[in-house]
Amino acid sequence: MSTAALRANAFYVQVAKDRAVFSFSDEDSMLVFRIGNQDVRPFWSSRSRIEKVQAEHPKYAAFIIDEVPLDRFLQRTLQLLDEGKIHIGVNWSGARLTGYDISPKDLRRNIVYWQDRDAESQ
Repeated sequence: MSTAALRANAFYVQVAKDRAVFSFSDEDSMLVFRIGNQDVRPFWSSRSRIEKVQAEHPKYAAFIIDEVPLDRFLQRTLQLLDEGKIHIGVNWSGARLTGYDISPKDLRRNIVYWQDRDAESQ
């Protein structure tokens, strides 16, 4: 399994467990990357992961870290991103902030899978 795949899997597991996601914004907008012909907004599964990005990439130090409760993320944020045809980058890291990006519908399906799996094991 690739490093990006491991980070993506960690994203789904941790988000389902901790029930929050994290991203960057500034006063007026959210951080969106243009990758090929696709807009992508990155999210991380923990505050420590996103703080590491800020430490390794000083240009993101001025951005505000937004913590989004999972319920709001699943019900509102993913709907808005889907309407805007914006994909989600999951747990990007490294010198070039690389990793998987995924459609809002696929991301929702993956998180719900892990939520259901956690509920069954309890």
